[in-house]
Amino acid sequence: VCNKSNKQHISHEQLTSLNVKGAESAIKRRKILLYLKQKNPDLVFMQETHLDKEDSLLLQRDWVGKVLYSARSFSQRGVAILIWKNFNIKILKQQSDEERRWSAIDAELFGIRCTFMNRNTPTAALLGFFVEVNNEITQFGNSYVVLDYFLLSKSLLSMTKQTTIGTILVSDHAPVGLSLRLGRLSKLRPTRWIFNSSLFKDEQSVEFIKREMLDYWLNNEGSVSNPAVKWDVFKAVIRGRVIQHCSYLKKKSVQLLHELEVDIKKMEKMHSTQSDLSILLELNKLKAKYNSILQKKVEYTLFRTKHKYYEQGETTGIFLAQRAKQQYTQ
Repeated sequence: VCNKSNKQHISHEQLTSLNVKGAESAIKRRKILLYLKQKNPDLVFMQETHLDKEDSLLLQRDWVGKVLYSARSFSQRGVAILIWKNFNIKILKQQSDEERRWSAIDAELFGIRCTFMNRNTPTAALLGFFVEVNNEITQFGNSYVVLDYFLLSKSLLSMTKQTTIGTILVSDHAPVGLSLRLGRLSKLRPTRWIFNSSLFKDEQSVEFIKREMLDYWLNNEGSVSNPAVKWDVFKAVIRGRVIQHCSYLKKKSVQLLHELEVDIKKMEKMHSTQSDLSILLELNKLKAKYNSILQKKVEYTLFRTKHKYYEQGETTGIFLAQRAKQQYTQ
């Protein structure tokens, strides 16, 4: 149930639901979070995390500002609600069950009071016509079945902008998306710039940096008498050019992933209408390529965690990383 209030500068809140089929592996967790980040979600409803209470908190990293979960001391079942770090939401109450099937929050979004529930219901627990439909479907093999849903109250229907069913990529379930018109646009906080050292592994990037450095000194030799000023300007110029270059590489990578996702979606539709082995092989080939790109991104982000903290590191490493972060924030 939602209660509306007068608002201006309306933005669109993106909700995403995904059954991850287990997130015990650090690599798979990173891959899932990286995949979800590209969807720009404000709220993520995650099912079958298979994480205990301690490991559920490992989901709170990068773009995730808060994790609300239903978990026990053993790794089975499990649901989690991930909240984008810049999302303007006020949590009033949280509830969950002992069976780790659901987690619910009573929250306020830009003056709107809402209740969100993330529920994972196994097939065996389906009731009514869902049982009949499921029995009919399971008689056929290689079929595409919608198992994930968003159930909305009537008061939210007028605020619903778009609904989507994504592509099966990082799990055996497809993500389900829901876009709502709820709140005001929020301001982004400035971030600290750190040089991307992985550029040195790319020959084209190395040549680009060399060329920019050479151009700077050729065009500015003797322009300033103070060496310190010349050096500071050099760093500022090169930093700007590197940021521009990294932005280009990122857009290129995102575009490639988007094109692959579109191609995979087309192949899935073809395979759902005609069960052809060649189509299935091509579909698996595209999915493998997509996951290979995600894998490289995950490996890089794992390497960069030395600037923040280590999930599988020694206690001293964790302590030093936390101290460095505290000193920077102070």
